[in-house]
Amino acid sequence: MSFGDATKAQDLGPDGLKPVQGAPILDPSVEAKGPPSDLCTAPADGGRARILVWLAEGAREVTWALCSLSRERWTEIPPSGLSDWPAWRHVRHLALREAQVTLPAVRQVLGDEPPDNTRNEEEPRTAEAVVTLLGETRFELLRRLETAPDDAWEQLETLLLHAHQHELEHLAAIWRIGLNWDRASRTPIPGVPLHPADRLEESH
Repeated sequence: MSFGDATKAQDLGPDGLKPVQGAPILDPSVEAKGPPSDLCTAPADGGRARILVWLAEGAREVTWALCSLSRERWTEIPPSGLSDWPAWRHVRHLALREAQVTLPAVRQVLGDEPPDNTRNEEEPRTAEAVVTLLGETRFELLRRLETAPDDAWEQLETLLLHAHQHELEHLAAIWRIGLNWDRASRTPIPGVPLHPADRLEESH
């Protein structure tokens, strides 16, 4: 076939849409075969693999949520009803909790020596520093968990799923702030009818 034939518009009339006789419409991998499998059937190490993928993503999901707001709003208290915390505080809370609670707990399960706490590291004070801390903590978790023995994974999986659930709750809060800030900020002016029916009532 020449390049001209390959780029020529094809006839897509009724006959052109019919598949060749005997040709499968769906790939065999997506065609239903036999009785449906159990929805929750998964490989034995499925949870472990998903946790490692989550950690390998670093702080990308958190950064995406934070950047749904303009920088000016990161430290502002959101409009009433969206969150009691600014978006920045949600991110800071996540980063510090993983560094100060989750990582030490994983070390303890693995029987690692506690880190030297003689260094008094300054707490991160900017959004960039907080996100960097979260990414570094997750890299450290990933490095330790990739070589963790199988007999430790039952305890580790529960611990890390709690950490993941905790992140999802704060991500939901940040997205709620980012998606609804302007809508929640619009307040009706008192005394001005907002619906034609209100004007009709006033005329009677």
